[in-house]
Amino acid sequence: MYVIFRINIKYVNLKGIEMKLSIIAIAIAAASMTGAAQAELKVSGDVTVSYQEDGTGGSSSFDGAGTEVIFDASQKVGNLTVFGSATANIGGTGSTVTADDVFLGLKGAFGTVKIGDTDNGCDTVDTGWVADDVFISHDSGGCAGSDTSNVTYSNTRGAMTYAASVSPEDSADNFAVGIKGKMGPVTASFGYENGDLDGDATTSDVDNVVLGLSGNYGPVAVGVRMNQMDGGDTDFGYTAQYAAGANKFYAGFGDVTDQDSKYLGYNRSIGKNTIAVIEWTDKDKLVDNQVAVGLKHSF
Repeated sequence: MYVIFRINIKYVNLKGIEMKLSIIAIAIAAASMTGAAQAELKVSGDVTVSYQEDGTGGSSSFDGAGTEVIFDASQKVGNLTVFGSATANIGGTGSTVTADDVFLGLKGAFGTVKIGDTDNGCDTVDTGWVADDVFISHDSGGCAGSDTSNVTYSNTRGAMTYAASVSPEDSADNFAVGIKGKMGPVTASFGYENGDLDGDATTSDVDNVVLGLSGNYGPVAVGVRMNQMDGGDTDFGYTAQYAAGANKFYAGFGDVTDQDSKYLGYNRSIGKNTIAVIEWTDKDKLVDNQVAVGLKHSF
């Protein structure tokens, strides 16, 4: 009997150890699942099909140019958020898929840092464009620096957002800063860029000063954007949009490098994620009476 009693005690102890090991394994699995839940992957984008024609008798097309798929990934690491994004631009059937807006970033109490194919310090805060254009548009003054190979820092304090960037890329080699603030119904932005903004590596760096204004007044939104480069005229771009239920009407005018451009557009929502679009533009000395008609479905 004594021997049998000793065996029973050992059996109970072994079962207890087995249960403890099971509890530890479950805890480790739960912790792993919690960490995985903090990582997020989002796929979005749109499918567009349009018919476009150049009124001068030039090119016409009916394809899916403008379709894109966007991959966004992020993960929380302590008090920081690490994130990345990549866009696949897709043209018509049989066309080559190209990569765009590929960047990594880090966000925390200090602000946000992005590295890669991302807006520079001027573009990050630029305002003044209020039209929901889809297929074609008009020329407008604004930031002119490269949006590739940038290291961009941005932060927000109250109603003020500011940004700065540098680009070590030889073909760009510029830096830019910008600031944006809201005053009542009006949002104003100011930007400055310096670098090879004219695309001519044989000339010295060019300065570009940019100003943008936009505001919403009930269903009407208006905006103006202007810029001036060294030795050049001041470029202007105006846009306005009126929203009424499922309908949006928009228009614009631009005066860039002594060339006028005019723009009209209309889109109507069809359900939650689809719009029907018709747009027209006329660009002095470039393209006369270009028309685009099509559909866009976002997902």
